[in-house]
Amino acid sequence: MIEIKKHTIIVGYGLAGFCYAYQLHRKGLSFCIIDQPLHSATRQAAGVCNPTQLKRYSLAWEAPRFLAYAARFYAFFEKEYSCSVFQKTPIHRYFHQVSEQNLWGEASYSHLLAAFLEADIIPQGDPNIRLQNGYGIVKQAARLNTVETLETFSSLLDSSAFRKERFDYEALQLQNSGIQYKNIEAQQIVFCEGFGIHSNPFFKQLPVIGAKGESLLIRAPELATSATIKSGIFIVPMEADIFWIGATFDHHDKTNQPTEQGKLWLLNKLNRLLDTPFELLAHQAAVRPTVIDRRPILGKHATHPSMAVFNGLGTRGAMMAPLLSEWLFQHLNEGKALPVEVALDRF
Repeated sequence: MIEIKKHTIIVGYGLAGFCYAYQLHRKGLSFCIIDQPLHSATRQAAGVCNPTQLKRYSLAWEAPRFLAYAARFYAFFEKEYSCSVFQKTPIHRYFHQVSEQNLWGEASYSHLLAAFLEADIIPQGDPNIRLQNGYGIVKQAARLNTVETLETFSSLLDSSAFRKERFDYEALQLQNSGIQYKNIEAQQIVFCEGFGIHSNPFFKQLPVIGAKGESLLIRAPELATSATIKSGIFIVPMEADIFWIGATFDHHDKTNQPTEQGKLWLLNKLNRLLDTPFELLAHQAAVRPTVIDRRPILGKHATHPSMAVFNGLGTRGAMMAPLLSEWLFQHLNEGKALPVEVALDRF
Protein backbone atom coordinates (compact mmCIF):
# COMPACT_ATOMS: atom_id res chain seq x y z
CA MET A 1 0.00 0.00 0.00
CA ILE A 2 1.43 3.33 -1.09
CA GLU A 3 1.60 5.80 1.79
CA ILE A 4 4.36 8.19 0.70
CA LYS A 5 4.95 9.82 -2.66
CA LYS A 6 8.31 11.40 -3.41
CA HIS A 7 10.02 12.82 -6.44
CA THR A 8 13.24 10.88 -5.77
CA ILE A 9 14.60 8.15 -3.54
CA ILE A 10 18.31 8.57 -2.76
CA VAL A 11 20.25 5.53 -1.58
CA GLY A 12 23.37 6.46 0.38
CA TYR A 13 24.20 9.58 2.36
CA GLY A 14 27.77 10.61 1.74
CA LEU A 15 28.72 13.71 -0.20
CA ALA A 16 27.01 12.47 -3.37
CA GLY A 17 23.74 11.71 -1.58
CA PHE A 18 23.81 14.98 0.35
CA CYS A 19 24.53 17.13 -2.71
CA TYR A 20 21.81 15.51 -4.81
CA ALA A 21 19.29 15.80 -1.95
CA TYR A 22 20.18 19.45 -1.48
CA GLN A 23 19.75 20.11 -5.20
CA LEU A 24 16.23 18.68 -4.95
CA HIS A 25 15.56 20.70 -1.80
CA ARG A 26 16.63 23.94 -3.47
CA LYS A 27 14.32 23.20 -6.39
CA GLY A 28 11.36 22.41 -4.16
CA LEU A 29 11.25 18.69 -4.98
CA SER A 30 10.62 15.98 -2.41
CA PHE A 31 12.98 13.12 -1.63
CA CYS A 32 13.63 10.26 0.76
CA ILE A 33 17.21 9.34 1.69
CA ILE A 34 17.76 5.72 2.68
CA ASP A 35 21.04 5.01 4.44
CA GLN A 36 22.47 3.01 7.28
CA PRO A 37 25.77 4.74 8.06
CA LEU A 38 28.54 2.22 8.64
CA HIS A 39 31.90 3.04 7.13
CA SER A 40 31.25 6.14 5.06
CA ALA A 41 34.34 7.46 3.25
CA THR A 42 32.78 10.93 3.42
CA ARG A 43 32.61 10.96 7.23
CA GLN A 44 36.29 10.04 7.51
CA ALA A 45 37.55 12.47 4.87
CA ALA A 46 39.27 15.75 5.66
CA GLY A 47 37.10 17.64 3.15
CA VAL A 48 40.05 19.39 1.50
CA CYS A 49 39.21 21.19 -1.74
CA ASN A 50 42.55 21.23 -3.55
CA PRO A 51 42.43 22.45 -7.16
CA THR A 52 45.98 21.27 -7.85
CA GLN A 53 47.88 18.01 -8.18
CA LEU A 54 50.97 18.92 -6.22
CA LYS A 55 52.86 15.72 -6.97
CA ARG A 56 52.82 16.56 -10.69
CA TYR A 57 52.47 20.34 -10.39
CA SER A 58 49.37 20.33 -12.57
CA LEU A 59 45.76 21.47 -12.35
CA ALA A 60 43.11 18.95 -11.37
CA TRP A 61 40.50 18.19 -14.04
CA GLU A 62 38.05 21.12 -14.44
CA ALA A 63 39.24 22.43 -11.06
CA PRO A 64 38.36 26.15 -11.52
CA ARG A 65 34.82 25.26 -12.56
CA PHE A 66 34.26 22.75 -9.76
CA LEU A 67 35.77 25.01 -7.09
CA ALA A 68 33.79 28.09 -8.08
CA TYR A 69 30.50 26.19 -8.10
CA ALA A 70 31.28 24.47 -4.78
CA ALA A 71 31.97 27.82 -3.10
CA ARG A 72 28.56 29.17 -4.19
CA PHE A 73 26.78 25.91 -3.33
CA TYR A 74 28.16 25.69 0.21
CA ALA A 75 27.69 29.43 0.80
CA PHE A 76 24.02 29.03 -0.05
CA PHE A 77 23.80 26.07 2.34
CA GLU A 78 25.53 27.99 5.14
CA LYS A 79 23.17 30.93 4.76
CA GLU A 80 20.06 28.78 4.73
CA TYR A 81 21.09 26.64 7.70
CA SER A 82 22.91 29.33 9.71
CA CYS A 83 26.11 27.34 9.94
CA SER A 84 29.77 27.64 8.98
CA VAL A 85 31.09 24.53 7.23
CA PHE A 86 33.19 25.80 4.31
CA GLN A 87 36.30 27.89 4.83
CA LYS A 88 39.07 29.07 2.59
CA THR A 89 42.08 27.18 3.90
CA PRO A 90 45.40 27.66 2.08
CA ILE A 91 47.71 24.71 1.60
CA HIS A 92 51.35 25.11 2.59
CA ARG A 93 53.46 22.80 0.44
CA TYR A 94 56.67 22.17 2.38
CA PHE A 95 59.74 21.32 0.30
CA HIS A 96 62.00 18.38 1.13
CA GLN A 97 64.84 19.87 -0.92
CA VAL A 98 65.77 23.38 -2.00
CA SER A 99 65.68 22.18 -5.62
CA GLU A 100 61.90 21.74 -5.32
CA GLN A 101 61.60 25.51 -5.13
CA ASN A 102 62.57 25.73 -8.80
CA LEU A 103 59.79 23.36 -9.81
CA TRP A 104 57.31 25.39 -7.78
CA GLY A 105 58.50 28.62 -9.36
CA GLU A 106 58.06 27.26 -12.88
CA ALA A 107 54.59 25.92 -12.08
CA SER A 108 53.42 29.15 -10.42
CA TYR A 109 54.09 31.08 -13.63
CA SER A 110 52.32 28.61 -15.94
CA HIS A 111 49.07 29.91 -17.40
CA LEU A 112 47.06 27.10 -15.79
CA LEU A 113 48.42 27.35 -12.25
CA ALA A 114 49.21 31.06 -11.87
CA ALA A 115 45.79 31.73 -10.33
CA PHE A 116 46.27 29.03 -7.69
CA LEU A 117 49.95 29.04 -6.69
CA GLU A 118 51.67 31.95 -4.98
CA ALA A 119 54.84 32.72 -6.90
CA ASP A 120 56.71 33.90 -3.81
CA ILE A 121 58.21 31.12 -1.73
CA ILE A 122 58.18 31.52 2.05
CA PRO A 123 61.79 30.80 3.09
CA GLN A 124 61.15 29.88 6.74
CA GLY A 125 58.31 27.70 7.89
CA ASP A 126 56.57 26.84 11.14
CA PRO A 127 59.21 25.98 13.79
CA ASN A 128 57.20 22.86 14.60
CA ILE A 129 57.82 21.50 11.10
CA ARG A 130 61.17 19.76 10.65
CA LEU A 131 61.48 20.68 6.97
CA GLN A 132 63.04 24.13 6.66
CA ASN A 133 63.56 24.42 2.90
CA GLY A 134 60.68 26.85 2.57
CA TYR A 135 57.14 26.30 1.37
CA GLY A 136 54.78 27.43 -1.35
CA ILE A 137 51.14 28.41 -0.91
CA VAL A 138 48.10 27.07 -2.76
CA LYS A 139 45.97 30.15 -2.34
CA GLN A 140 42.50 29.10 -3.51
CA ALA A 141 42.17 25.90 -1.54
CA ALA A 142 39.36 25.35 0.97
CA ARG A 143 37.99 22.81 3.43
CA LEU A 144 34.51 21.46 4.00
CA ASN A 145 33.50 20.14 7.41
CA THR A 146 31.85 17.07 5.93
CA VAL A 147 30.45 15.61 9.15
CA GLU A 148 28.83 18.86 10.28
CA THR A 149 27.42 19.41 6.79
CA LEU A 150 25.75 16.02 6.67
CA GLU A 151 24.48 16.19 10.24
CA THR A 152 23.15 19.75 9.90
CA PHE A 153 21.12 18.85 6.82
CA SER A 154 19.82 15.49 8.05
CA SER A 155 18.91 16.77 11.53
CA LEU A 156 16.02 18.76 10.09
CA LEU A 157 14.61 15.93 7.97
CA ASP A 158 11.65 13.93 9.23
CA SER A 159 11.23 10.15 8.92
CA SER A 160 9.56 10.49 5.52
CA ALA A 161 12.67 12.21 4.14
CA PHE A 162 15.36 10.14 5.86
CA ARG A 163 15.25 6.46 6.75
CA LYS A 164 18.17 4.98 8.67
CA GLU A 165 18.02 1.46 7.34
CA ARG A 166 19.88 -0.87 5.00
CA PHE A 167 18.43 -0.68 1.49
CA ASP A 168 16.62 -3.86 0.45
CA TYR A 169 17.08 -4.31 -3.30
CA GLU A 170 14.47 -7.07 -3.41
CA ALA A 171 11.84 -4.59 -2.21
CA LEU A 172 12.41 -2.33 -5.23
CA GLN A 173 9.74 -2.61 -7.90
CA LEU A 174 9.97 -1.01 -11.33
CA GLN A 175 6.77 0.51 -12.71
CA ASN A 176 5.83 2.36 -15.87
CA SER A 177 5.50 5.62 -13.96
CA GLY A 178 8.67 5.22 -11.92
CA ILE A 179 9.57 2.98 -9.02
CA GLN A 180 8.12 1.68 -5.79
CA TYR A 181 10.13 0.84 -2.69
CA LYS A 182 8.14 -0.63 0.18
CA ASN A 183 5.53 2.08 0.89
CA ILE A 184 7.25 4.82 -1.14
CA GLU A 185 6.39 5.69 -4.72
CA ALA A 186 8.84 7.88 -6.63
CA GLN A 187 9.64 9.03 -10.13
CA GLN A 188 13.29 8.06 -9.88
CA ILE A 189 15.87 6.48 -7.63
CA VAL A 190 19.51 7.61 -7.46
CA PHE A 191 22.12 5.27 -6.01
CA CYS A 192 24.90 7.16 -4.20
CA GLU A 193 26.49 4.20 -2.46
CA GLY A 194 30.20 4.77 -2.93
CA PHE A 195 32.18 1.54 -2.83
CA GLY A 196 29.02 -0.17 -1.56
CA ILE A 197 27.78 -0.19 -5.15
CA HIS A 198 29.30 -3.66 -5.49
CA SER A 199 26.30 -4.98 -3.56
CA ASN A 200 23.90 -3.28 -5.99
CA PRO A 201 22.50 -5.80 -8.51
CA PHE A 202 21.73 -3.06 -11.03
CA PHE A 203 25.10 -1.29 -11.10
CA LYS A 204 27.62 -3.72 -9.59
CA GLN A 205 29.35 -4.19 -12.96
CA LEU A 206 30.63 -0.59 -13.01
CA PRO A 207 34.43 -0.27 -12.65
CA VAL A 208 34.44 1.34 -9.20
CA ILE A 209 37.75 -0.22 -8.13
CA GLY A 210 38.05 1.48 -4.75
CA ALA A 211 41.13 2.67 -2.88
CA LYS A 212 41.38 2.14 0.86
CA GLY A 213 42.51 5.15 2.82
CA GLU A 214 43.66 5.13 6.43
CA SER A 215 43.97 8.31 8.46
CA LEU A 216 44.70 9.51 11.98
CA LEU A 217 43.34 12.16 14.28
CA ILE A 218 45.90 13.74 16.60
CA ARG A 219 46.04 16.47 19.22
CA ALA A 220 49.06 18.76 18.83
CA PRO A 221 48.68 21.81 21.13
CA GLU A 222 51.83 23.56 19.91
CA LEU A 223 51.02 23.23 16.21
CA ALA A 224 49.14 26.50 15.82
CA THR A 225 48.42 26.51 12.10
CA SER A 226 45.18 27.39 10.34
CA ALA A 227 46.60 26.24 7.00
CA THR A 228 46.66 22.71 5.63
CA ILE A 229 50.21 21.34 5.52
CA LYS A 230 51.25 19.11 2.65
CA SER A 231 54.51 17.19 2.43
CA GLY A 232 54.06 13.55 1.58
CA ILE A 233 51.01 13.48 3.83
CA PHE A 234 48.36 16.07 4.66
CA ILE A 235 48.06 17.69 8.09
CA VAL A 236 44.63 19.30 8.16
CA PRO A 237 43.41 21.54 11.02
CA MET A 238 39.99 20.36 12.14
CA GLU A 239 39.19 22.19 15.40
CA ALA A 240 41.25 23.83 18.15
CA ASP A 241 44.38 21.67 18.41
CA ILE A 242 42.94 18.63 16.57
CA PHE A 243 44.43 17.62 13.20
CA TRP A 244 43.55 15.05 10.53
CA ILE A 245 46.55 13.14 9.18
CA GLY A 246 46.33 11.24 5.94
CA ALA A 247 46.16 9.32 4.00
CA THR A 248 47.26 5.92 2.78
CA PHE A 249 46.22 4.71 -0.67
CA ASP A 250 45.75 0.95 -1.06
CA HIS A 251 44.14 -0.63 -4.14
CA HIS A 252 44.37 -4.20 -2.79
CA ASP A 253 42.75 -4.15 0.65
CA LYS A 254 39.00 -3.54 0.22
CA THR A 255 38.07 -3.74 3.90
CA ASN A 256 37.18 -0.88 6.25
CA GLN A 257 39.38 -2.18 9.05
CA PRO A 258 42.34 0.00 10.14
CA THR A 259 45.65 -1.83 9.93
CA GLU A 260 48.79 -1.67 12.03
CA GLN A 261 50.79 -1.29 8.82
CA GLY A 262 48.75 1.76 7.81
CA LYS A 263 49.08 3.36 11.23
CA LEU A 264 52.84 2.84 11.34
CA TRP A 265 53.26 4.25 7.84
CA LEU A 266 51.37 7.41 8.80
CA LEU A 267 53.16 7.78 12.13
CA ASN A 268 56.54 7.38 10.45
CA LYS A 269 55.69 10.12 7.95
CA LEU A 270 54.31 12.31 10.72
CA ASN A 271 57.31 11.91 13.01
CA ARG A 272 59.66 12.84 10.18
CA LEU A 273 57.61 15.96 9.52
CA LEU A 274 56.53 17.24 12.96
CA ASP A 275 58.92 18.53 15.61
CA THR A 276 56.36 18.89 18.38
CA PRO A 277 54.61 16.48 20.78
CA PHE A 278 51.28 15.03 19.72
CA GLU A 279 48.69 12.61 21.06
CA LEU A 280 47.08 9.97 18.84
CA LEU A 281 43.31 10.20 19.24
CA ALA A 282 41.93 7.93 16.52
CA HIS A 283 42.88 5.66 13.64
CA GLN A 284 40.25 5.13 10.95
CA ALA A 285 39.84 3.58 7.52
CA ALA A 286 37.39 3.55 4.63
CA VAL A 287 37.38 2.60 0.96
CA ARG A 288 37.14 5.57 -1.38
CA PRO A 289 34.97 5.06 -4.50
CA THR A 290 37.64 5.48 -7.16
CA VAL A 291 37.06 4.62 -10.82
CA ILE A 292 39.42 2.96 -13.26
CA ASP A 293 39.72 6.12 -15.42
CA ARG A 294 39.74 8.49 -12.39
CA ARG A 295 36.48 10.19 -13.36
CA PRO A 296 33.10 10.09 -11.58
CA ILE A 297 30.21 8.02 -12.92
CA LEU A 298 26.81 9.64 -13.51
CA GLY A 299 23.80 8.55 -15.50
CA LYS A 300 20.76 6.35 -16.03
CA HIS A 301 20.61 2.59 -16.10
CA ALA A 302 20.72 1.31 -19.69
CA THR A 303 17.36 -0.48 -19.50
CA HIS A 304 15.70 1.11 -16.46
CA PRO A 305 15.74 4.91 -16.98
CA SER A 306 14.05 5.58 -13.63
CA MET A 307 17.23 4.32 -11.94
CA ALA A 308 20.43 6.37 -11.88
CA VAL A 309 23.87 6.30 -10.33
CA PHE A 310 26.08 9.01 -8.78
CA ASN A 311 29.42 7.53 -7.83
CA GLY A 312 33.19 7.62 -8.18
CA LEU A 313 34.01 10.86 -6.34
CA GLY A 314 37.40 9.55 -5.25
CA THR A 315 39.57 11.97 -3.27
CA ARG A 316 38.03 15.23 -4.53
CA GLY A 317 34.42 14.73 -3.54
CA ALA A 318 34.07 17.91 -1.49
CA MET A 319 35.10 20.01 -4.47
CA MET A 320 33.39 18.07 -7.26
CA ALA A 321 30.11 16.77 -5.79
CA PRO A 322 28.10 20.04 -5.92
CA LEU A 323 28.52 20.66 -9.67
CA LEU A 324 28.25 16.96 -10.48
CA SER A 325 24.91 16.89 -8.65
CA GLU A 326 23.73 19.79 -10.81
CA TRP A 327 24.80 17.97 -13.97
CA LEU A 328 22.97 14.83 -12.87
CA PHE A 329 19.82 16.76 -11.96
CA GLN A 330 19.76 18.45 -15.35
CA HIS A 331 20.31 15.11 -17.07
CA LEU A 332 17.56 13.27 -15.22
CA ASN A 333 14.96 16.02 -15.08
CA GLU A 334 15.69 18.33 -18.01
CA GLY A 335 17.09 15.89 -20.54
CA LYS A 336 20.49 17.57 -20.82
CA ALA A 337 23.42 15.46 -21.93
CA LEU A 338 26.14 14.71 -19.42
CA PRO A 339 29.76 15.61 -20.17
CA VAL A 340 31.29 12.58 -21.86
CA GLU A 341 34.06 12.40 -19.24
CA VAL A 342 31.58 11.42 -16.49
CA ALA A 343 28.72 9.79 -18.39
CA LEU A 344 27.83 6.25 -17.39
CA ASP A 345 27.61 5.08 -21.00
CA ARG A 346 31.37 5.49 -21.51
CA PHE A 347 31.52 2.00 -20.01
